[in-house]
Amino acid sequence: MEKMVYTIKEAAELLGISRSYTYEMVRKGVIPSLQVGNKRVIPKTKFNDWVNGDQANEKELR
Repeated sequence: MEKMVYTIKEAAELLGISRSYTYEMVRKGVIPSLQVGNKRVIPKTKFNDWVNGDQANEKELR
């Protein structure tokens, strides 16, 4: 089964940026994310929409 979310580390690697900067962007709400228990994850579909500039549904995740 394919994962439905990225970890912060995976998103950072995909974007080619540091993990700490990715955490900062998630904390500020720039990168859409969800809190699952004590872990912050990034839904793949929302991430791909964000990367492609389709931010219409971004606010619903914050």
